[in-house]
Amino acid sequence: MKTILLPTDFSLNAKHAADFAVSLAGLIDAKIILLHAYESPVSTTPFVLPLPQQGLMQEALEETRTLLAQTKDDMLAKYGDVLANKLETKLVFGNPVDNILEASEELRPDFLVIGSLGEGGILANLFGSTALSIVQKSKIPVWIIPQQSTIHTIKEVIYASDLEGDEVGCINKIINIGELLGIDHTKLVHVKEYLSPEVFPSSEIIDLLEEEFGGEKIIFRNLYRDDTIVGIDTYIRNQKPDAVILAQRPKGFVEKLFHESIIKHLTLSSQIPLLVLQKKY
Repeated sequence: MKTILLPTDFSLNAKHAADFAVSLAGLIDAKIILLHAYESPVSTTPFVLPLPQQGLMQEALEETRTLLAQTKDDMLAKYGDVLANKLETKLVFGNPVDNILEASEELRPDFLVIGSLGEGGILANLFGSTALSIVQKSKIPVWIIPQQSTIHTIKEVIYASDLEGDEVGCINKIINIGELLGIDHTKLVHVKEYLSPEVFPSSEIIDLLEEEFGGEKIIFRNLYRDDTIVGIDTYIRNQKPDAVILAQRPKGFVEKLFHESIIKHLTLSSQIPLLVLQKKY
């Protein structure tokens, strides 16, 4: 059975991400593992804590266990037909980002689903240190769900591509995901700035990809704009897809900053789900 890892901080946005995760689980017949990373509200010390602090820690821990159990009960009450015998909980202790990544390594889920904003907790500062770290380091596909997004069936998708690295392998991965989710069409769009140099002309790469993937449910677009981020953003607003896909790969410092800026921008400004994949060189 397929698996979806769903971290939660019990915020409204986490609940919205849970709605998406349930919709996804119904499509791919997956179980959901509801994960909460518990951080002690009391300062830790190598020395024995005074009894009052020990009591506060135990009280906070029990409250967290109750919240996690209640969240599970609420999801079962709302989506029992989809989640019957397919919803588990996992409580871990320590840094949320580290624990989410460790759980991903241990459980090997098919997807990780997180909200793009939180009310304090694991996603409080989206791209300060938390979600961006997860996206950068996760070896599995990560769905980022904005709180303002509408949850509905995904049929039309835009893949914003840099045409670098193992693009063939990445497109094959996207095609497989598309078949799994019942996606009708994927548009691969590459936005090139007018004056930026190219080692290999993007138009020729697009031609080769069209030849390689002829007959698949994928359409290729090569656009020239003054600014890459503005060009991608404008194309997405005009096309109104149900989701956007980005792929990232290990990079040098300058490239890393550039591609992180695109991921930051799209996630912070987007009102639709964003799927981030890892791409090989």
